Amino acid sequence: MGAAPREVYDVVIDFAVYPRLFPELRSVRVLETVGNRVRVEFRATVVIAVRYVLDLVCDSQTPSVVWTFVDGDVVSGSEGGWRFTPEGSGTRVDYRASMDVSAPLPGFVLRKVTDALLAASIPNMLAAVSREVLRRQQRGASAP
Repeated sequence: MGAAPREVYDVVIDFAVYPRLFPELRSVRVLETVGNRVRVEFRATVVIAVRYVLDLVCDSQTPSVVWTFVDGDVVSGSEGGWRFTPEGSGTRVDYRASMDVSAPLPGFVLRKVTDALLAASIPNMLAAVSREVLRRQQRGASAP
């Protein structure tokens, strides 16, 4: 991405903007913050309604975000993370994620839910983060 690692990190940890950036998310609510760990509840609609809670450890020095699963409906496990490193005049974004989905649904529906939450949405997610970084850069450049 054509931005400094900290600019991209700042977008990723701005959980309040997630519903605007990611259309499948109906709501995102920070439940608690303890040190650099933020517990966040996500509610999404991808074929069916999905709710899950993650603990996200946000390290502004690295910068990186690592998460682990806490609780969920339909989602029964998740772990992953973001790492932002300088590369050329921009930022290399490394993203990894796994998600377990369990519900009394046929396998093809469960695969569609998992794909919508992860694989199929990753390019759109990265594009949304990139657009938000650019929007913030342009807003900052036009500030008095």
